[in-house]
Parts: sequence; C-alpha cells; structure tokens
Amino acid sequence: MTRQRPISPFESVYFLDLGAAGLPLYDMPAFVESLVRGRLDPALMRMALGLLTERHPILRSEVVAGEVGLLLRVRDRVEPPLTLLDGIEDTYAELINTRPDWTESLLHAWLLTDGERSQVVLGVHHGVADGRSAFALLDEFWQHYTALAAGASPSVERREELPEAIDTRLAGALPDAEIDAVVDTIAQGPATETKPAVLPTEGVGRPDRPVATRRFVVDRLEFAVRTTDAVVAAARARGVTVNSLVTGLVLTAVRAQLAPEQGSLVMTCGHGVDLRTRLTPELPLSTVLNCITGLQTTLAVGHDDRPESVGREVADHVAGALARRDPERFLLAALRAGTRGIAVPVPVVSYGISNVGRIPAHPVPEDMELLRFGGTANAPGMPPKIGVASFGGRLLVQNEYDSWTYSPEQMRQLRETLRGSLMDLVR
Repeated sequence: MTRQRPISPFESVYFLDLGAAGLPLYDMPAFVESLVRGRLDPALMRMALGLLTERHPILRSEVVAGEVGLLLRVRDRVEPPLTLLDGIEDTYAELINTRPDWTESLLHAWLLTDGERSQVVLGVHHGVADGRSAFALLDEFWQHYTALAAGASPSVERREELPEAIDTRLAGALPDAEIDAVVDTIAQGPATETKPAVLPTEGVGRPDRPVATRRFVVDRLEFAVRTTDAVVAAARARGVTVNSLVTGLVLTAVRAQLAPEQGSLVMTCGHGVDLRTRLTPELPLSTVLNCITGLQTTLAVGHDDRPESVGREVADHVAGALARRDPERFLLAALRAGTRGIAVPVPVVSYGISNVGRIPAHPVPEDMELLRFGGTANAPGMPPKIGVASFGGRLLVQNEYDSWTYSPEQMRQLRETLRGSLMDLVR
C-alpha cells in the first residue's frame, strides 16, 4: 500500500521554489466556488470536508524531505481549515489573491456570507489537483453537505493509497526514441525567431495599478439558459463547437487590439489538455490529481477573419496534435530534457483557452438555491486566459488576468467585444 511516494518531476514545479529560473507555479492554489441563496451550517461543512479527506488520501498528505527529493506522505487525519468571512464579491476578489498555508492541509475552505447569500470556496494545492478534479471535489462536497443537512449520515470508503502521478502513469507510453528526438529538438533551440503577437502590457509600471490584494482579476460573462441554447445553435449552424467558436472570438478580439490594423499576425493559442482521457483505461475525474498539461496551436489571424473560421482552424490543429499524442510527447520530453540539464523554453502565448466542458448543477439542500459556480488559478507571469464552461445549462465565459501586466481598461474592452460578438450571434 502506497502511503508515501516521491513527488514526481511533473508535480515538483508546484512544490519547489525555483525563483526567477522556473515557472511561477510554486505553492499555487486552484480555487473553485459556488454561490447559493441560503445559509450554511459551518459544523456540517466541517463534517463534509472531513469526508473528502477520508476518501482522498492525497488531501491528507504532507510534503516531507526524502533522501533524494520531496515526498508526499499520507497522514492518519487532517482537518481542512474552514474560514468564515463577511461579504462576497469584494471578499472573493481578495481571497483569490492569497496563498494558503499548505503545511496544515493541502485543502482549505472558506464560507463567505452576505445576507441570505452564501459562497463556498475550496482551495486546493495545484500540485495535487487540477481545475477539473477540483470541480469534481466541489460537487462531492455538496453531495455530502446536502445529505448531512437532510439528517442523513453519509459515509465513504476510507482510502490509504496515493494515486500515481500522471507522468509516472505515462512513463513507457511512447517509445524512448520518439522522446529523445523531441529532446534533441529542444536542445537545438527554436528554428525560427518569429514570436507570436501578444497584447501590449499596459499594466506594467502603472502608478495607479491595483493593490496586491486585487492583482489577479476574474471577469465573468454569464448567460441564461435561453441565450446559451442560442449560442449552441449558432455554433452548430457554423459547423463548429461552442469552444471553437469562443476561441475564434477571443483571437479575433485580441487581434483587433494589435497593430498593424491591416493584414495577418502570427498568434499562438495556449490550451489545457486533460491527460486523464489519454490513458487506457481513462482515469476518472473523481481521482484527485493534477493531470493537466499544455498544448500550443499557432496560426495567422487577419484583422477581418471570421471567428468561426479561426476557431475551426484552431480545432483542426488541436485534433491533429492529439492524434499525434503531442501533449504526452512534449511533456515527457520536457521532463527528460530537464534531467539532462537542457533548458526548456517557456512558450509565448497570445492567449490561453481553458475548456472546462459541461458541468452538471451540483445538489444543494431543499431550502437553498444554486446561483452560480466558478473557479480560478493564477500566478505572476502567466498569460491571460479565457475559461469556457457550461454549468447547469448556462454558458460561462471567464477572463482571468494579471492586472499588474494588463490594464483593466484593455481587458474591459476585450470583455465587451466578446459580449457583443456573442450576443450578435444569437440575435
């Protein structure tokens, strides 16, 4: 039984402070939240959180030093901290700019209240969970809480064995020669110096920049079920998915803010790829683990290109990359290059796109009404990204950015362009 295992090379970037030489992922939290109309009982919340740690041993883990590196070691019992806070919108905006003390627990929870509204926020260390498994964890929390509020006594199977890291699971999935060929390409450096176009960093050095507690911003565009159905119909009529359509809208909206006004510019879209679905058999979302890696697609975007055409081209690039198993190949090659002392360049991305997919509305007690859901994960140096999700049949398009890099004014312009373009589709 594996109650202790090494933190894998893929996971280690979230647990090692590499300073300016590394990615800005050290101790990074992933936040997920849901807003309800109604009041929650903190005592029942603590019981529900306890059930989560019983079922998921990785949430009971602590980080300890081993002989050759850091280890995850399962503890017998962990009580995730629950913090009660007043206010919702402003309080949440500040909360997502904090980093919890992970020494006590790799899972933290907050209850925000404002009158009859309550917001449940879970924060989990990104080294042990990604956004998709965090949303599954939030749903599991509400299942337990709803049962407890109804007077039931839910129980879960206590688990002790830590799940294998995703790069450990992928080891041997591709021939060594293929991985070595990619490592050689990394060592040779980029074949071209053409860099993708990016938004101007209007937020850098501004004397009126937001305070540190408001640095990372989440802008939400939420649409009613009727509007969501109309967007889905518009995408189908154009022969693309909703995610592809939104991707095209994002890239053309960004292109509209770039000089020169005429002609095409090379742009790179960053994507999150869930490697759970790349395994045989697939790893269920109920397994709390970080399984997300990156994939980049590069294309030329003109000032007058149709969003659906851009989105379709991006989707074709992604489909080809997945068929070639590029996400697994590049991840394993980057990790191998690191062991050989070969520097792996951080890709320059015009904009990130995170397709969370369809998330069913989670259960809540009968005396509550579920109003919305959301989540975010951000750190200094990360490019701006758009999250696309459908929750309970409602479309959410969410822009996440660092306001010390990009100004609120330029991001407000991007948000309103996206809103106008989506509404034009459904008129």
